[in-house]
Amino acid sequence: MIAKDTFKKIIIVFITALILYPLAGMFVCKTSGGGPDGHVFAAEEKETVAPGITYRKNIIDKGGKKQAIYELEFDLAKSEFELESVFGQDCMYKKETVSSMARRKNAIAAVNGAFFSKTGAPLGMLVHQGKIVKEPILGRTVFGVTDDNEFFFDNPRFDARFFYQKSPADKVSYIELDGINRAAHDDEVIIFTSEYGNKTRTSSKNSIEIVVVDEKVTAIGVKNSVIPPEGYVIHAGGIMAFELQRVAIGNIAYMELYVNPVWEKAKFAVGGGPRLLSAGKVTVEAKAEKFKSDVVSGRAPRTAVGITADKKIIMVCVDGRQKNSAGMTLKELANYMKKTGAVDAMNLDGGGSTTFFLMGKVLNSPSDGRERPVSQALVIKPKDNITKELTASIGENSVLK
Repeated sequence: MIAKDTFKKIIIVFITALILYPLAGMFVCKTSGGGPDGHVFAAEEKETVAPGITYRKNIIDKGGKKQAIYELEFDLAKSEFELESVFGQDCMYKKETVSSMARRKNAIAAVNGAFFSKTGAPLGMLVHQGKIVKEPILGRTVFGVTDDNEFFFDNPRFDARFFYQKSPADKVSYIELDGINRAAHDDEVIIFTSEYGNKTRTSSKNSIEIVVVDEKVTAIGVKNSVIPPEGYVIHAGGIMAFELQRVAIGNIAYMELYVNPVWEKAKFAVGGGPRLLSAGKVTVEAKAEKFKSDVVSGRAPRTAVGITADKKIIMVCVDGRQKNSAGMTLKELANYMKKTGAVDAMNLDGGGSTTFFLMGKVLNSPSDGRERPVSQALVIKPKDNITKELTASIGENSVLK
């Protein structure tokens, strides 16, 4: 027989447990058990770091190989933060660490973004402040955000033309463009905008460069032309230079880019690839997007971005090339993104570039042993109409302390 006082104590403890147990899961949750594709979850940490922003860290084991995974879920509709694409040193061809870019933007979180060349130039399509500033390549996947904060993935093709005529009454001539804001190869026509820098940095004498401001040709040169802040320069090399010899100062000139209608609303976009998920299905499009073995083969540190069915953003970084984290194959990464609830996702630059920044710190372990300066990052920063200094509380039991 249980005494009345003891029975009351048991009831109080039971009710207290019922109330506190669900709340505890809002802050830190450590679990173990089976997962998809034979993964065994050794541990999980979870914390809401700000309204609409949830951080998780998973340590999983597959066939004796551990993988350390850092994950951020971002619900724009419930947050005072927004997603933005940032260039290293605010220039398309310079590099900077992810943590430095994040701090410059007063960001709460950030991951590395686009692939880039040895010179620091980002690879793949880029949209910056509503302008297409780098053309898509090889039909690779691009992640974009519209003015209405709609998130999407696309595999755009580049189709652009430069038009010119002496007067409105005269015949219009045009020439097809090969690229935007990149080094020009022989017989190519490239457009240079102010995002590229102050000058075209071209050196070929067998070329022509046409400076356009407010749909008027204002200057004609041969190489290394000054790029006007409110205009652009058309560079034509080799045999293509002959095509533009009829252009004269004072001519009417304009460009047209032919892309999917969604790009007309894009405020920024970042190229990456290959595509990992499409409409909820695993579809690693490495061959179709013409990626080489250095990206496709084996386990490696990885970074990915995805979208859930209810329009949340998922950003994931996986450590690799380390004793305590072997990294992931692209297929493993795709399956993991599906587990997070993403229905569409793509791979971003990885290897030594993989960096996960949160609340003022780099949480992952970059495989170079230190942060690698990169060309571009995705950051979550206070919305433009919020001027107060970033403050996000961290509790006593926070996994981030």
